[in-house]
Amino acid sequence: MGIILASSSPRRKKILEKLGYNFEIVSPNIDEDNINNLNPIDYVIDVSMRKGLKIHQKYPNDFVLSGDTIIEFDNEIIGKPTSKVDALKTLNFLSGKSHYVVSALSLTFSNNQINIFDSTKVSFKVLRNELIQEYINNFNILDKAGSYNIEDLDKNFIKNIDGCYNNIVGFPEEKFLKSKIKQILDSL
Repeated sequence: MGIILASSSPRRKKILEKLGYNFEIVSPNIDEDNINNLNPIDYVIDVSMRKGLKIHQKYPNDFVLSGDTIIEFDNEIIGKPTSKVDALKTLNFLSGKSHYVVSALSLTFSNNQINIFDSTKVSFKVLRNELIQEYINNFNILDKAGSYNIEDLDKNFIKNIDGCYNNIVGFPEEKFLKSKIKQILDSL
């Protein structure tokens, strides 16, 4: 019985290592389409759960930790961009506005699942088109919800963050530290 991180996110891996856990990584590769038209919070939890279930089917004796992160604006989901043009549109849309980054974690084990989520408010400054274009050209944004990675943004982008920073990175650490998920992982 071990811990498997069902995620290809290097940020989740880094945070889990920092918290002192030993684990293997297995990427889940699931269809993340919102076919049931779920609201943002239910959607991010659903995707996290499905990732965990997929890996748990292959490794039924292990504890599978999975996660997902989305951007929510006006109760709409902003996912990963389909192109650099799409990323430009998304970042222009978010310019000068506040949005929420919602991350979920699921622990799947012995036909059980425990889920947590957190939401962090991120406010962008008004962004010049040249700044957005420079960011898109210099960073890999195509696999990032909302077309950005908070760790790559500088002071010219962010006006304010209200909530857990690591939740924006993709790991709701503050909620995790108080969760049943942590208690179970600590007991292994």
